Amino acid sequence: MNEQGPPQITNSELIAKLEAILLDLRDRLESYLELGANDVIAADEGFNFAGYLEATLSDASEGATRVRERLIEIQRLRP
Repeated sequence: MNEQGPPQITNSELIAKLEAILLDLRDRLESYLELGANDVIAADEGFNFAGYLEATLSDASEGATRVRERLIEIQRLRP
């Protein structure tokens, strides 16, 4: 994949780690919902965190979509 050899972690392992992180992120967002009902500071922190998370995940998703589209295009151009 790169000049240094294959990745040290498999795609499956990487996805499993991502899924675990996403679960933690969902839990964190839920706790902000609960805390934010009675705590304006927690509500503000949760709002900012959710916005940052949304932008980060959107960027990652768009990147994955671009790669898939480009790989399809590359395969179509092959003789």
